Order: sequence, then C-alpha cells, then structure tokens
Amino acid sequence: MSREEHAESIELACLIRDMCVAKSPVELAAVFLRGAVGAYGLSVGLCYWRDAGGQVLLPLADTLHNAQTIPDMAMDEVDNPLVYSVLATQPCWIERVDALVDVGESFERLRACLPVCEAIHINPLRDVRQRPGGVLVVAGSREALKAWQASKTWQYLLQAYEQLLARLQEKSDATAGKHVEPSRETERGRVRAARLLAADFIGVSAIAKTLRNDLLRLADSSLSLLVTGETGVGKDHAAWLIHQASSREGKFVPVNCAAIPKDLIESELFGVVRGAYTGATQARDGLVAAAHGGTLFLDEIGDMPMALQGTLLRLLNEKRFRPLGATREQSSDFRLICATHRPLQELVHSGQFREDLYFRIRQQLLHLPPLRERKEDIPALVAHILMKFNREQQSNIMGLSERALKQLQGHSFPGNVRELRSLILVAAERTASGAWISSRTLAELQQPSGEQVSAEEEQGLLSELWRTDNLPEAVAMFERHLLSERLRQVQGSRRLAAESLGIPKRTLAHKCHVHRIDMEDSTT
Repeated sequence: MSREEHAESIELACLIRDMCVAKSPVELAAVFLRGAVGAYGLSVGLCYWRDAGGQVLLPLADTLHNAQTIPDMAMDEVDNPLVYSVLATQPCWIERVDALVDVGESFERLRACLPVCEAIHINPLRDVRQRPGGVLVVAGSREALKAWQASKTWQYLLQAYEQLLARLQEKSDATAGKHVEPSRETERGRVRAARLLAADFIGVSAIAKTLRNDLLRLADSSLSLLVTGETGVGKDHAAWLIHQASSREGKFVPVNCAAIPKDLIESELFGVVRGAYTGATQARDGLVAAAHGGTLFLDEIGDMPMALQGTLLRLLNEKRFRPLGATREQSSDFRLICATHRPLQELVHSGQFREDLYFRIRQQLLHLPPLRERKEDIPALVAHILMKFNREQQSNIMGLSERALKQLQGHSFPGNVRELRSLILVAAERTASGAWISSRTLAELQQPSGEQVSAEEEQGLLSELWRTDNLPEAVAMFERHLLSERLRQVQGSRRLAAESLGIPKRTLAHKCHVHRIDMEDSTT
C-alpha cells in the first residue's frame, strides 16, 4: 500500500467513525459533506430534508460559508430539480448548470448562492419507511462528479449515510420535531400558500394581485363560497387554488351540475347501496363522501334541479346525507365552493333557485373579472401557457412576436382565459419548434379560412330554435351546432375543443357520436 493509499484509508476510517458517533442529522450531514467534497475536490455539497408537513425542503447542512442564505425549497415547485428528485425518487444529473431555465424561484435563489460550477448531481434520500425524505446535492466539474459517482467506496458510504441519517431524523422527529411552535407552522403554511398562488394564478395587473390576496384570505376560511364570473374566466381553477392553499388535507372533488343528467345527479352526489334500483349491482360511494376532509366544488350551481336544491340545503345545514336506497345517514365534513356564470339573484326572483339556498352558499363571494378588464395580464398568461406547452410537448416555441402580442391585446376575448389558452395552444401546434408565433398565424385562427357558417345560416338556426315546440330537440340541435363549430375553430383538435367547453374529452367523444359529428383528427 502506497503512502497516499494509506493516508486515504485513515481519512475514510475517521470519516466512518465520525459518522457513527454523530448525534444529530445536522452533525451527520456536515461530517459526510466535508468528507465527500474534500475527497474529490468538489465545489460544494448540500443536504436537504423535508419538514414535518412534507411541504418544504429545509437545508440541513452545507459546505458554504454563508449557510444563512441557503433557501428553503417549496415542494410545489415541481420544475425544481431538487423537488423532482425527491418526488420521483430518482437521481438527477445536471451536466450544464448555466443552461437551466424555468426551474423555479427557490432553485434560482440557490444557484445565486453557489460558486461557479459546471455540473450538479442530486441524489434522493429515503426515510426509515423508505419514503422520499430529502436530497444530497454535490456540485463541481463534470470530471470530478463522475469520478465521485464511479467510486464504489463512496457509493457504499452514501448508502450508509442515507441509513444513518434516516434513523437520526426519525429520532429527531419523535422529540423536538413534534413540538414545532404552532405560530411558526402556521406562518410556513401561509408562505407555501402564497407561493402556490403566485405560481399558479398568473397576472401582473392590480386586479390579479388583489385576486391573489383574496384567494389567500378565502383559503383560511371554512365558510361556503360562491365564485361568479363569465364563462372561461377560470372559476374552477380559482376554486382549486383555494383548496390547495388551505389546510384541508382531503380531496378537491369537482361536480359539474350542468354536465350530469338530472336523473343521475342525486346518485352521483350521495352514492347508492346495492339493490337501490334495477342495475345497482354494487354499492358506490358518492362525491359528497369523497369530499370528506376536503372541498366539494359544485360548478354551474345555477343548473341544479329544483328538487335537489332542498336536499343540498339540508346537507349544508347538517353535514349529513343518505345514499340512495340506504336506511342510515352518513356524515361528511367538507368545505363547499360553488360557481356560476348565471345571475342567481334573478333566478331566485323568477322562482328557479331557492332563496334560502342562495344565501347559504354565498356566505362569502368572489367575483372574477373578464380578461378584457385585465389585458395587461395577457403577456404573462401567454408565457405561462407556452411554458407548459413546451414542457409537455418537448418543444421550444419562443413566444409571440411583438406584432402578434399587440394583435392579441386588441382582441375582446368573449371566451376569456379559456379562449386565450385554446388560441395559443393551437397556434403553438402550428408553429415550428425554435420559432416565434406570428401575427399571421393568429389572424388565420381568429378568422379561419375554409367552410364557415354564414350570418344568414346562424340567423336561420336561431329562427328554427325559437319556432320549435320540442325543448329536448332544440337543446340537441343547439348542442350539435356548438360542438361542430368549436371543433372547426380549433382545427378539429378534440383535446382543445373539450378544454374550451369545460368538459372531459370522453364526454365530447360521446356527444359527437350521438350527434354523428365526424372528428377526423389525430390530436390527442
């Protein structure tokens, strides 16, 4: 054995000894990181571990001198490489640190703290129950990192480190970790909620900022909430964000009252017992039961049948319900959020909506303004839509040309954010990767060529609808016309047509089959 090998063996023995006698996760992490960085001349090493709530990655130790500046990592930043490694329980190798884009605010703050380095290797760490616990991060030159990864000795030490850290962390959680100050945990929850809303409710206007504050405030409440606004403004998205930002741990359960047939909506909401009616061969829980501990979202509440409104009122007052065919009642603890684009007060005055239910569901009110009232948010919305498109389609659409953006901002968008999203997605599909969406592409989509329905044909259809004395037939006629037109507007894309109408793609396919609408399109 050479003198160098002998010295290395002594260093490894000392490292193993220090790891074994470490009394806390922080001490163990500091020991291991110093050894790993020193052995291969790496630039830096860091270790993160999830907090008690599992919502934030907290720094345990690092080899930097400015430890106080190392940022937490919010687990909702799924584009963050550290978060990805934890969630996927897969190592993450970043060969060019300077090439990373759209990786989350937390990672950008971390990158600003690191010394200049070529590459980063992120290794997931598991807890004693083999669940995702944290990450080990080492950075340096590509050659040094590859040599460290190729070392069987250090890979063995990494496994030992992971096991020791998991045991110490379990012990720490069983003592001090269980006594986190409530005020501190509450503040962390509010920070996580604010980050979520900033990332998922897009906009830079004063209206958008006010709405984000309103969403955060409403997330802290358990009172019923009514969300109003035109079709396409994002009422369902706002409801989902309020649930995600709240402390409720149950599911977000959406129900579209307009999409469920009237004779099925009661069984969908409350469930059925076996034998309740012909064809009920097995018991099935309803959506109210599924929302226990979470949020029940009733979209298009204005379309709920009058007979069911009284049942819903009783459910809200008592939080108890009875599945179809059952003899015993069940309970469900949920937060109710309703949404509508219809004028509920007018429906109350005309006798189509119960007044007592109206006041019960609007204990709090949130109105979402149309996109035409916050046009300064269009550039940010477009950038967000294209970022998701590029990620999902593995493309690289650069954005909108300056002329195309001005063209968009001059449009009234009667379909609001939903219309904007459909327009941008179709334009992106028709634009080559690495190119900008042109104003010509947008013009073609907003005034598509080919066979169109003329004003005379539109008027003829309306006249025919007004003359009919068969309501189901008129509804079917209108639905067929709407589906045909929407598919034409989005160049036959079933996915975009379904999204723009707010229905699942399978529902669109079924309706097109019923109305014998041809969907010659390969778009999924």
